[in-house]
Amino acid sequence: MRRLFIVTLMLVCVNSFAQKTTNPEVKENPYKYNWNLTDVYADWDAWKADLDWMKSQIPRYNEFKGRLGESAQVMLDYQKFSEKISQVSNKLYIYASLSKDVDGKNPIYITKLQELQTVFVEQSRNTAWISPELKTIPKEKIEGWMKENKELAIYNHGFDSFYRQLQHILDEQTQKTLTYYSRALGASSRTYSSLSKADMEFHKVTLSTGEEIVTSPAVASKVYTTNPNQNDRKITAEAREDVYAKNKNTYTDIWMGIAQNLWAGAQLKGYESTLDAFLQPNNISKDVYMNLIDVAGNNTASLLKYRELRKKALGLEKYYFSDELYEISDFPKSYKWEEAVDLVQDCLKPMGEEYNKLLATSLQGGWIDVYEKPGKQTGAYSWSIYGVHPFILMNWDESRDNVFTLAHELGHSMHSTLSSNYQPYTYSSYASMVAEVASTFNENMLLDYMIKNAKDPNEKIALLVQAIDNISSTFYRQSQFAEFEHVLYTMIEKDQPINADIIAKTYADIDKKYNGDILERSGNNAYSWPRVSHFFTHIYYVYNYAVSFSASGSLFNQIAMAETPEAAKAAQEKYLALLKSGGNDYPVELLKKAGVDLNTREPFLAVVKRMDQLVNQLEAALKEAGKI
Repeated sequence: MRRLFIVTLMLVCVNSFAQKTTNPEVKENPYKYNWNLTDVYADWDAWKADLDWMKSQIPRYNEFKGRLGESAQVMLDYQKFSEKISQVSNKLYIYASLSKDVDGKNPIYITKLQELQTVFVEQSRNTAWISPELKTIPKEKIEGWMKENKELAIYNHGFDSFYRQLQHILDEQTQKTLTYYSRALGASSRTYSSLSKADMEFHKVTLSTGEEIVTSPAVASKVYTTNPNQNDRKITAEAREDVYAKNKNTYTDIWMGIAQNLWAGAQLKGYESTLDAFLQPNNISKDVYMNLIDVAGNNTASLLKYRELRKKALGLEKYYFSDELYEISDFPKSYKWEEAVDLVQDCLKPMGEEYNKLLATSLQGGWIDVYEKPGKQTGAYSWSIYGVHPFILMNWDESRDNVFTLAHELGHSMHSTLSSNYQPYTYSSYASMVAEVASTFNENMLLDYMIKNAKDPNEKIALLVQAIDNISSTFYRQSQFAEFEHVLYTMIEKDQPINADIIAKTYADIDKKYNGDILERSGNNAYSWPRVSHFFTHIYYVYNYAVSFSASGSLFNQIAMAETPEAAKAAQEKYLALLKSGGNDYPVELLKKAGVDLNTREPFLAVVKRMDQLVNQLEAALKEAGKI
């Protein structure tokens, strides 16, 4: 793991604090629907104590300078010292970030993060020498030490990863110089966060009922899924698009700052492209990325057919993107939080005793912030602290989609927990490609469970739609975003002119390639691309969703469709072994051990085939129900 050798500034931005919910019925447990961050630190004084300790330890890095090649024991001492600093710094950062995420309007959390950023910069200045010095130690010498010292041998994969990337290691002076610019270079990401969260003011619209709503993500989602008036859905979507279009030039400048910074860094380290800079450290072939967007972008017939079926079933003359989530079956069901929890627990019972005990613990309270609040980070995520537990952010809107989101995030949390339980700290985290396998696997489990237990024909149609929508949103949509991202970075790398209109046209052209002419688009639709925060905060990440979805589908099928119980059990054990492996090998290799080879096109073509099967089943079901 790169953690062994390079202390990097943590740029991921996710935030929140244990606030008491306004929900009733929780006086006996104030954390029933909220995070309990006292699991991390008792209070800010405790946080400050760790921060002061970290400040005092930073100069100690220099005690190892010039000595790493002395002996196996010195190298081991350095690794243990570095790990301790890393654990504390992660804990400090995540606590402050989580605090900000449920109360983004409170400036104190930004102040805490700025204070921490200053310490990280100082840390980087004191560690700029480490990679260049390690580079001078022959690999054979390290290998000899690991044969003699079992404790040092734990770091074998980390050393292998380091030496594989030797040509991209910068010299000490260059690395040190970069630390002086780190905060300035991170300004664009922080600006995006402020503009899209703390300073975001969602537009209001008046619905056909006369009700005025603020088009926040959770409110808008409920309109899309439950409001039968197409124009209500349409004006809600347009209001959300207008928020981004209003600031189209600002968002473009922010993105350009991020992209040019990353491309400059990639060139400085000797990579041929920004994509290479993200893939090569995890030993991921570019073929994985290119095969994905090639297969997805050129096999959209079933996706387009699905939209035609929806348009007919809904009896619409025009079909808008805001119609995508509205039910085509007469099964308008909402899900209370407790009902969703029961569903997810029931569907995951086949995963075994250990998995389910961990799952039950995660749902007892304190791990999940459930409901939308003013200033709270939108969307959902799971973020884990080694030695504590994961924290899940939700914005519960009672939709079936949110039930699947819960299963998804719990997949991440169980993965992190199992990895932490079975791996040393250095391998407790894992590549994003593997991360999204556990989450989408849980979605497959939930979908299979709900389809098998569906009693109403309309519910079966709704669940077929859910299955198709999973492929549409996770495979096709994320591949679309991945292609968009790659095209833009290629333009940056070729020094081609870019402005707000050029980006919008690029987005619109790729959108049309994937979604055809059936979708009616507003004038500002093409300018709404900044709503995808990953383009600003998790660069070259979205492809992981599509790749992982393909891998998890294959793993699920190996278990669910095994010819014998023995074969199913063997496949499940390989899958659980994957979750317990953390990052102790390269992601493509870990998945190959579990039973999926991502260096081929087959996992992606299998998703296309599955999409075709499901759409044909839906067509038959809709005809049988007299809906088309």
